[in-house]
Amino acid sequence: MLQKLFQRPILFVVLGIYIVLSYQTLAVGGRLDNFFFTEDHYFENIGALGLFATSILFFYGFLRSRRQPLKDKTHWIKQLAFLGFAFIAFFGAGEEISWGQRIFNIATPEALNQFNAQGEITVHNLEFNGIELNFETAFDVFWFGVVVILPLAVLAIPLVKTLAKKYLPFVYLPIGGLFLLNYLWAKVAKLVYVGVYNYSEVVPFVQAVQEVKESHYEWLFALVALFAVLDLISNES
Repeated sequence: MLQKLFQRPILFVVLGIYIVLSYQTLAVGGRLDNFFFTEDHYFENIGALGLFATSILFFYGFLRSRRQPLKDKTHWIKQLAFLGFAFIAFFGAGEEISWGQRIFNIATPEALNQFNAQGEITVHNLEFNGIELNFETAFDVFWFGVVVILPLAVLAIPLVKTLAKKYLPFVYLPIGGLFLLNYLWAKVAKLVYVGVYNYSEVVPFVQAVQEVKESHYEWLFALVALFAVLDLISNES
């Protein structure tokens, strides 16, 4: 039944509307800015929860594939892909909440503090000689390849479809469309809301846009994982 939900356009219309309207938060001002954009608040928490859900779903897919009868057995490469995506999502969720540093009030080790732009126990904020590591570009290439290029190639090239079905979790192209909408609308938001955003002294405007955009990517990956698991289950005899 859940898989049939993905076939209904209304789901993607509603999610698309949410993505577009959520950037309107950049113009609300007042105390709501603190609720939406600061550490451990709405957008960051939604994103972290999305990644944890992604990790759990992919790990469930891995376990489910391991328990299949021999005649239905998922190829070991596909099993490893489920496990690998589970690990990547868990790592991303841990980075998003600084591995519980603020929750448990853990001080940043001095050896790490001098290389971390935000003074946190994270990898994605590391900088060397004043140059911060560019994880954003790598992440954009990753999601674009996984949720856009690969599904398009599956539709267009029979050989890719055969190989992807055997070796990789299935990715539903309309979800990739939501990723593209989020990417493009973040570009629009930087032009539309820069003049009305008034919380720059606490959270710089570009960072606020980034918080919204990253949050959407992260819960969208939970949709990717859910569909991949449902597809795995539906292919079982």
